[in-house]
Amino acid sequence: MKKLTVYARERVQHAWLIDPIAQTLEALQLENSRWMILGTCGGVEVVRLLPFEAIELDLAVLWDIQSS
Repeated sequence: MKKLTVYARERVQHAWLIDPIAQTLEALQLENSRWMILGTCGGVEVVRLLPFEAIELDLAVLWDIQSS
């Protein structure tokens, strides 16, 4: 992905890749100029992800669906 190359060059430490069709969020962290996948989540999960781990994120809100 072109953006990730630019982010790495500019030393952005974290990136989230959101796919609204697949309803997934992939969290990445830059380590030694390489992107490492911290985790992949989706659906109606409630998650805490770097660099905003202090905030609980209900993924159902991103997809505009009701969580249980």
